[in-house]
Amino acid sequence: MALVEGIPGEFGPQPWGEAILRNCGVLLLKITRRPPDHEVRLPGLATTPRHVVEEQTGKALTWRRDGDDLVVRLPSGQLPALTVVKVALQGKLRIVPPDTTTANADGVWDLTPATLSRATFHLVARRTADVGVRLIGPAEAGMRLIEGLAPGSEFQVQVGGRAYGVPVAEVVGQVIGPFPVRAGQVVRLSVAGLVVTRALVAPIGTVLASVHARHGGLEVQVTNFGRTAARGSVRVPVPAGWHGAVDEWEFEGLAPGATIGRKLQLQREEGAAQLTVQLDAGRRSASLPW
Repeated sequence: MALVEGIPGEFGPQPWGEAILRNCGVLLLKITRRPPDHEVRLPGLATTPRHVVEEQTGKALTWRRDGDDLVVRLPSGQLPALTVVKVALQGKLRIVPPDTTTANADGVWDLTPATLSRATFHLVARRTADVGVRLIGPAEAGMRLIEGLAPGSEFQVQVGGRAYGVPVAEVVGQVIGPFPVRAGQVVRLSVAGLVVTRALVAPIGTVLASVHARHGGLEVQVTNFGRTAARGSVRVPVPAGWHGAVDEWEFEGLAPGATIGRKLQLQREEGAAQLTVQLDAGRRSASLPW
């Protein structure tokens, strides 16, 4: 059984050939380049196979699950230039996309899109929860320009089956949600029409510290993903390879969905150690390294 429950989709090109869905219950593996170890690996197949056979001869082939991958052992001996393996599935095809990201131990995702023109991410939660999304994108001046060109316009932010139309003035910086996610199930996060450079996703109730590049330097930001105002303290030690002083500060009255930031007076050398933020804002505190 797959480790996670996938989503409807299709497979991209594979090193050994291609995988094509013949119908809702049969997957064809067209093998044009036989792997040296005689094993064909199809990554991200979330649907359990019923049986696997060589299509031309009907001979059953040995197969196994390796996490969310299907691994098929090809028969020994000479094979035709094109070998087709038929995989009968126990249900409709569901896949785990290659860009799927699992939440960290705190249930948080720190996401960067593969291309700025298309902000789509695939997430897997460790625990069932409601989550919020904070998008990082154009500077405030750029958002004012968008609002001026299209007054009252909205961006659609969707996680799984739930979507919100978010006004331009609120889409960047504010926490959007809640969105329900189920443990072990792939969900798609998409943002229509907005250039996004980073997305932070966290369970509702989390107070999250993160580090951001701004104006040629670094800034620590604390975001309240909770439903009540937050207070706490921040400490940023100076790791090896960094120059500056330890930064310590406190905050209070941080409204739900809001973010507060403070510029770091630190300089980094090449090969410096990872920068971490120590946040104390209650039991739901979490922080992302830089």
